[in-house]
Amino acid sequence: MKITGQKKLMRQMDKLPDAARQHIKKAIRLNTEEGARVARTLAPDVTGETVANITTEYSKGGMKGTVVVIANDAGQADKDRAYSIEHGRKRGDRGTTEGAHYVWTTRQYLAKKFKGRMKRAIKKAVKEVSNG
Repeated sequence: MKITGQKKLMRQMDKLPDAARQHIKKAIRLNTEEGARVARTLAPDVTGETVANITTEYSKGGMKGTVVVIANDAGQADKDRAYSIEHGRKRGDRGTTEGAHYVWTTRQYLAKKFKGRMKRAIKKAVKEVSNG
């Protein structure tokens, strides 16, 4: 999903007072945690390793949340495994497989809900700033 005007929006968010920004941080945290829960539910899991690797990360003081399927510092074999689960294997010495696409399905399933939650949080923050 591509967001246009992201830099301008982030500058505007940084100008908000801390009290108003808390509404947005709360919505981001709820969205991120819900996304991780749904991804864990949809992930194909035989050994427990796939679900255990799904975590959340927050940056920019909680203004950015990410669902992490495989850690950046994981080994190449682990990254290849995570990629082949999501997208499948098209060639290789162990045959071909279809991908599980659980990350993409999670995005599709929650996109509308996330968008609405963020709109409400931003409206609430703006209303609080303009009335206060």
